Amino acid sequence: MMKRRDFFKKAGLVIPAVTLASCGVMGDLALRSQYLIRIDQITSKLAPFLPFRQTVGGFGELVLADPVITMLPDRNKVRLGLTTGLLAGSGLGRITGVPALDQLGGRKASGRCELACGLRYDRQTRGIYLQDPEVESLEVDRFPPGFATPLLGVINLVGPRVLDRHPIHTLEPSLATRFLNSMEVQPGGIALKFAP
Repeated sequence: MMKRRDFFKKAGLVIPAVTLASCGVMGDLALRSQYLIRIDQITSKLAPFLPFRQTVGGFGELVLADPVITMLPDRNKVRLGLTTGLLAGSGLGRITGVPALDQLGGRKASGRCELACGLRYDRQTRGIYLQDPEVESLEVDRFPPGFATPLLGVINLVGPRVLDRHPIHTLEPSLATRFLNSMEVQPGGIALKFAP
């Protein structure tokens, strides 16, 4: 049978060991000069805010969903790929002056768009954000080319309504106290480099 004194002696050795281990992890994080934000981390941060839905001034409703993130290291940008769904509105012939387009009313189409985004760091929120999205490509099946202009206008709303408001990563407080030297896009993610 263990005596009370032996029990506390053992417990006294265990508690500092656990405390030191957790301090070691925090210290290691604070001392790193480079930190990588992985692609899967970025995707999981954006996913809750998509799909993005918007009515396209009389043309119908556009839905952007299913984010796929790829890295563009040569341009130091992040590519955001989104599935594009469009439900055509009624009265397109009247809006466009092309009566044949009335046949598209209520028809659905799908496609894909890709945005190339820069990066910004907000010290106040400790957040890394995608910024200045540039539409690289837009494809929507079975819809006339004249639809591209209003669709591009709606896709450009993704920046201020989604990307500017929701960070793709938030720094741990221990890292946020360090000076962030650079954000470098690499094949596997975004490398954050801190002052030593």
